[in-house]
Amino acid sequence: MNEPPLEYAIKIRDGIQKKAKENKKFSNILFFVALFSTVASPVLILISDIFWLSKLTPAILTAGAALASYWIQLRKPHERWVLYRTAQRDIEFQIDQYKYENGEYINGDKEKTLADLVSKRALQLHYDWTPLAPKSKELEKLINLNNGI
Repeated sequence: MNEPPLEYAIKIRDGIQKKAKENKKFSNILFFVALFSTVASPVLILISDIFWLSKLTPAILTAGAALASYWIQLRKPHERWVLYRTAQRDIEFQIDQYKYENGEYINGDKEKTLADLVSKRALQLHYDWTPLAPKSKELEKLINLNNGI
């Protein structure tokens, strides 16, 4: 496949941008669930004597807050968003430098330079992202907690 380097750079940037948006949205939703559940539970307990409202709903909200908080700690969506957004900005910078023939694009083969720098940044993003993936020890902890160990 021999696609033009600018199209390649834009495709990589768009893919990274999509992942950044997904992680930010996910992070915000989980944070909202944790915050709302934590605030709403005691209020519901105080304002009602009805079983469903004062006992069951706060219990469900508290469980939701715990799951959301744990998922934020395990998957680190905000940190992933920062990584993706930074990589996106780096690639946008390279595209601008390429278009206006600045920096490393003044002399030489600017197409090869763009393709090289963008592919290296995409690979570096993978290396930066890898430590954020849940570790087997973290997953074992979760399994052991669920089994009551």
